[in-house]
Order: sequence, then structure tokens, then C-alpha cells
Amino acid sequence: KTSFENDHEGLRHDDDKRNTTPKQNHCQDASSIIAPLFQQPKTPLNVQDETDIDRILEMASDNLSLGQNELALQAYRRAMKCAFADVISVKRQLMEVKKLQKRQQKQQQRQRDDVRGIDPSPVNSPSSTSTSDMELTKQQEQRFELTLLQVASRVADIHNNMGVVHEMNRSFQKAQASYQDALDVYHNTCRRFEEEGDSDVERTNRNVARMISACRSEQE
Repeated sequence: KTSFENDHEGLRHDDDKRNTTPKQNHCQDASSIIAPLFQQPKTPLNVQDETDIDRILEMASDNLSLGQNELALQAYRRAMKCAFADVISVKRQLMEVKKLQKRQQKQQQRQRDDVRGIDPSPVNSPSSTSTSDMELTKQQEQRFELTLLQVASRVADIHNNMGVVHEMNRSFQKAQASYQDALDVYHNTCRRFEEEGDSDVERTNRNVARMISACRSEQE
């Protein structure tokens, strides 16, 4: 299960491990201290060409730290596109494994029928299916199902991060929509629910409720 921090407790990113540079001598040149303060955000063109989701999330984090919220949203949209493509790919592979599993079950049933003499002389008998083959297919199915949960949870995380940025921009309706999208992914794809004590889902549910209240206040 992936985790993230919302409710303005911080965005979820995979960049906490980046600060691994050895400590420098304290007698540094002044320019080496001032230069990082004027670091420029990554350009949108680089974001659109990037396919590594972790790298894209790092770029979003860099832009947010510099107050470049719109560039951060562009990076999140790009990350969402890549993450959603991963979900589609895993779903297709899972479907193929399930089809193979059904074929194996039919073949095994036909073999049992042959042994009992129900179909003693099949003309085009399929190749035999061993129990080990079916067990291997079942293991593949379980692995793909776990992978689907992981990539779908990442999609929900990105929806939540986008919601936080919209909320920072005081675009409460957009924030509510992003939080609701995250909640829908948790419920419908990840099968994760607040009733089961899932802190990510509980936090997202609170975010939705808070944005509903913010939208009402804005209209009054």
C-alpha cells in the first residue's frame, strides 16, 4: 500500500531519499550558498518528454518548492498520464492470464472426461495441462493483481497531490474533483475502504468533505 500525506500535512513524493550528498566544508564560497536559492524550475518541455514517473514527481516537487504551482500541475498531469498507461497495461496482461487460466481449466476438464471414457477418442485433443502449469498461471494472476493495486494506488496518490495544489490555488471545486477521483480509485480499483482503517482513504474522505464545505462557503 502506498502512502501520502494530505490535509496540508505534506504532499506524497518519492523524493525524500534525494538528500544524500555528503556534508560539505563549512567554509564555502558565498556563491555556492546563494546559487541554489535561484535554481530555476524544470521546463514544461522536459516534463512532457519524461516517462519516468518518479522523475516527473521530483520535477513537480521542485516546481512547488519554488512556488511554480502551474508547472507543478503540468508535471502531475504528465505523471497521471504515465501512471494511467501503466494501469491499462497491467489490466491487459491480467486479462490475458485469466484467459489462459480458463483454457487450462477446459483442457484439464477434457482430460478428466477422457480418463472416465466420456470422450474416449477425441480427434483434435489439446495438449495436456499439468497441475504445475495451472499453479504457475495462478501465481502470475496473483502477481498481476498485486501490481494493479500498486499502480492504481499511485494514480490515487497523484489525484490527491493535484487536489492539494488546487486547494493551494483556492480552486476548491477542482480540488474537490481531484480528491473525489482519488477516493473513487481507492474504492473501485484498489478495494481500499475507510471502514477498514485505511489512513490514506480516511484522509482523502476528509479532504472531499472539507472541499464541499469550502465550496459552500464561497457561494455564501
